[in-house]
Amino acid sequence: IYPPVDVDKIKPLQKKKYVLSVGRFSGYLRDKKQKVLIDAFKKLYQEKVVSGWSLHLAGSASEGDKDYIDELKENAKGIPVNFYPNLRYGELVKLYGQSSIYWHSAGFAEEDPTKMEHFGITTVEAMAGGCVPVVIGKGGQTEIVEHGKSGFLWNNLGELQNLTLRLINEDNLWK
Repeated sequence: IYPPVDVDKIKPLQKKKYVLSVGRFSGYLRDKKQKVLIDAFKKLYQEKVVSGWSLHLAGSASEGDKDYIDELKENAKGIPVNFYPNLRYGELVKLYGQSSIYWHSAGFAEEDPTKMEHFGITTVEAMAGGCVPVVIGKGGQTEIVEHGKSGFLWNNLGELQNLTLRLINEDNLWK
């Protein structure tokens, strides 16, 4: 039975060139793979194919996650990445509405199903905000996103990057 997702408050807003990912900042135990996303975005940024775009990482964090967040920030130096640990819900709703693309990578390079997203509430919330999901083709994501129709599923970083570039460059895909 899928969990209920309250999407009534989440609405598309004026879109910005934002790629958003939402997930706990607890990389050591329940890794949401933010480093993987930073590395993927960094490659696109360094190749100068995402001009004007920025990556936005939001999620809950405890005091014990500070070192992990610091590592992520160090890895993201020199590229447009914004971090939002413990963002207030109203601000998260706004970020969903403003973002254009939603990335999700929990389960990347994993075979153990317990390390994959079981459902993907944040993916559903992002879709309610008008984001096009480009999410890992594992776990519950495959039950939320129909590849090529309601978003895109990827299995390797090349696919993540190529699908993202297609969305950025091909206006007809947004439809």
